Amino acid sequence: MFNKLKKNIDFDPIKQEKKILLIFTLGLLLYAAMVLFGDAKKIIKISFSFNWSVVIILLLFSFLNYVIRFIRWHYFLTQLSIKISVNKSFRIFLSGLSMTVTPGKMGEIVKAYLIKKETGNSFAQMVPLLITERLTDGIGMLILALGGIYYFKQSILFFLFSFAIIIIFFLFVYYKKYTLKFIKKFENRFGHIKILDFFITFFEHSEKLLRFKQISAGILLSIIAWSLEGISLFLLIVNFGNFWDWKSLFYSLFIFSFSSIAGFLALIPGGIGVAEGSITSLLKLFFQIELSQAIFITLIFRFVTLWFGVFIGLINLFISLANLRFNRLKNEKI
Repeated sequence: MFNKLKKNIDFDPIKQEKKILLIFTLGLLLYAAMVLFGDAKKIIKISFSFNWSVVIILLLFSFLNYVIRFIRWHYFLTQLSIKISVNKSFRIFLSGLSMTVTPGKMGEIVKAYLIKKETGNSFAQMVPLLITERLTDGIGMLILALGGIYYFKQSILFFLFSFAIIIIFFLFVYYKKYTLKFIKKFENRFGHIKILDFFITFFEHSEKLLRFKQISAGILLSIIAWSLEGISLFLLIVNFGNFWDWKSLFYSLFIFSFSSIAGFLALIPGGIGVAEGSITSLLKLFFQIELSQAIFITLIFRFVTLWFGVFIGLINLFISLANLRFNRLKNEKI
């Protein structure tokens, strides 16, 4: 049964490109609505007085975030004994950023697709890596948010719930024999659910990545990488008041982490709508700034942390797919 399920895991580049275009269009409509809601005249006025040079620093921070996460990605590849050059590995990792705006980032299966084409390794070997990436991301963000929880105790239930999900996940993994039996009974009764294909292959091939050393290294790199995006939000906020203090930094890390986790749990592509709403609301709550200022910060932040990555990802995805087509044609001629 499980071998049959694994064959259903596939990637259609054209279908994913159409999804990205649709989500981008919906995102533009959402941002236009936010600007109108926040008073377009005020937001335009803010844009004229804003220090735009800070955006260059934020873009550098975002790219450094990608580099650190790539180090984690390549480290996991080596742990799975998947041999690929650093250059190709980096290009494939960046290609995955194009799929950030897919529900729960499940579109990042493009990385498994490209690895399979480049090295011949199966999807089954890659699924544990993709899930472990998301797992270490979530744990890293929860740790970054702890300082904010100290100042905003109302959020404690949300984060206890998030930690509970992680603990339950580990229990399912370490007692995978019973988990697989449960999935089989569930599908016999309710029919096949495609998303479970990911978890079935993960349970069967996850041992190498869930050892203490590997999971600890992944979490540490996640904390370092995602802290850069929290600091980016902090650098944006200080342009709108005297917020140069530790409390403001902890709030910034909390806002970023909270909105990211909320967007992910909602399974909305890129967390669009959920993340923007959370960031805007929490900025107003913690920093008592005007709605127009909060919306302006949110839009700039999402551009440098979400859409910048999607743009880089699309360029690298195009290059990767073009190389695959070229190599296929070359082999056909031979």
